[in-house]
Amino acid sequence: MNKHADDSQRRHSLSDWLALHELDAMTCRGLLDVMACHAAGEPAADRRLCSEYQALNREADWLRTAEAVRDFLPGQQCIIDDTLKNTVRTVVERPNQSRKALTLDNGPTAYPTIIYTYYGEPPDSLIIAHEFGHALQIRASRGKFVPPIIREVCAFLAEGALLSHAQRHDEMQYTHLSLAWMADNYKYLEKQRVRLKADLLNPNAPYKYSWNYPIARYLSFQIFGQFPQEWIWSIFQGEQSIRQVLQKISYS
Repeated sequence: MNKHADDSQRRHSLSDWLALHELDAMTCRGLLDVMACHAAGEPAADRRLCSEYQALNREADWLRTAEAVRDFLPGQQCIIDDTLKNTVRTVVERPNQSRKALTLDNGPTAYPTIIYTYYGEPPDSLIIAHEFGHALQIRASRGKFVPPIIREVCAFLAEGALLSHAQRHDEMQYTHLSLAWMADNYKYLEKQRVRLKADLLNPNAPYKYSWNYPIARYLSFQIFGQFPQEWIWSIFQGEQSIRQVLQKISYS
């Protein structure tokens, strides 16, 4: 999750959220219906694979994530390295090893702060990639307001970069990360998609940040590996709206 310095404390509604993203209820429902085909059933945990997982330490996970994102966006090595070096990273403990992560936007003249849990398991590696994607987007956009769905697209693209990197370099790691990634797919593209579809029936429904995830997850699928890195980087820079991204995908 990414918290932007410009996020208002006023309670927003579904209508506000749609307008912010240049969406309407009909378009949103159409997207939710299309992405339903990507929503598989809840994956069963493979206990054998879990027991075979060789955990990394935190720093190794961060370095591997940065390497994966450099491979994904090779023209942006300097800002990727700068973001990794200077972003403040704070690990917190939570009850029952529950997971939570948040990237704070401290403004255009400062580096972000990432607060996260870490237990050395595959979901933690994806969380690190996700939050690094947020931090990179914050630095790339240089204080420009970026709508939440676009922020989450960038974070999911960073997750995709980590998966792609693992697929090329470490088959066992890729297997474990894929299981965690598929579990997240079920959460975003099934459970949260269904909730958003129900909420679309009430224009005055109070804003939920979780509305951003299904559409962002789906768009990241459509973008990853399909477009020039210069255009993808322009998303990180906050130069593409949801409408522009949808048009690009539709005409590709």
